[in-house]
Amino acid sequence: MSILIFIVMLVVLIVGHEFGHLIAAKLSGMKVPEFGIGFPPKLWGKKIGDTEYTINALPFGGFVKIVGEDATESSNDPAAFSNRPKIAQALTLFAGPFSNVILGFVFFTLAFMSGIPTALESSEYAGRLTNERIVIAEVLPGSPADEAGIQAGDRVVSIFANNVETPIEKPEMIAGLIASATGDVQMTVLRNEVEVQITATPEKGLIAEEPERQALGIASALVGTLQLPFFEAVAKGFLETIEKTQAIVVGMGQLIASAVTLSADVKNIAGPVGIASLAGDAANFGFGSILSFAALISLNLAVLNLLPFPALDGGRLAFLAVETVIRRPIPIAIANTLNTIGFAILILLMLAVTANDIFKLFV
Repeated sequence: MSILIFIVMLVVLIVGHEFGHLIAAKLSGMKVPEFGIGFPPKLWGKKIGDTEYTINALPFGGFVKIVGEDATESSNDPAAFSNRPKIAQALTLFAGPFSNVILGFVFFTLAFMSGIPTALESSEYAGRLTNERIVIAEVLPGSPADEAGIQAGDRVVSIFANNVETPIEKPEMIAGLIASATGDVQMTVLRNEVEVQITATPEKGLIAEEPERQALGIASALVGTLQLPFFEAVAKGFLETIEKTQAIVVGMGQLIASAVTLSADVKNIAGPVGIASLAGDAANFGFGSILSFAALISLNLAVLNLLPFPALDGGRLAFLAVETVIRRPIPIAIANTLNTIGFAILILLMLAVTANDIFKLFV
């Protein structure tokens, strides 16, 4: 299920990104031979105007072909990307990341309209939250809770410990009961409205601040469902988009700065495997959480793509800026070499992050 959610999310976000390039290119008078969902081989296609719209067999994103966009080719066609004004080229490149920002805003708005789990103690809307419940907010990988099958999103009903079953009314009751337990702990949870009983054995050393305290490796929270009417959802979605974009920019800037000084902590960086797992966790909290998670991924894609790195939209924008200053095109061989090196580095980074994701699954 996690993989399916991840694939659908990936397709929507990448196709949305490429659709931004498509619209800007057409508005700029550029020739666009093809816009595809997925990657070849082609399954279906329909030509509308000068553009063929295709659905392809490999469902891992999408693409747009613009004449003269590839740094390895030159064209005398006045409608080619490379022959349009620099401002038109820049807007076409920028339109992809900007579309991801718009998608993030739309997803946040839809999340607030459909209902999203919100912690009561930290919410300005506490008086308007419905369906209050105590849920597992996080499960530590490799912990007793993880090995027993406790999942993020499980609604805690009761805990059986020391031969006594205790209904859970406050999140802090959970830690206390686990810490004082002698032997196994049986937790009764609701998962997808089905009651599930899970047995786990508490261990010491899971809490860094209290190494002698027994724990299962879970974090719990009292949450309710926040559902806003359309105009409030739009306003809240707009504010959330701005706040999260700012946080992503700051976080990415700090990561790059620490990487330069060789002090980067990559433990919390997720690649495709990690994101797929997180998508599954979000699904446990409901459709609104999936939309909110998709919004965060979309904003991350927007910021990442604007970095001035070869093979990314930001790198190509940097090339345009250099060409504007020196008043001549960057030689095709140089641009192609830089893009190839940049792409190779991105692939290596992706492989390293994916290997880290897989390593964390077994440790």
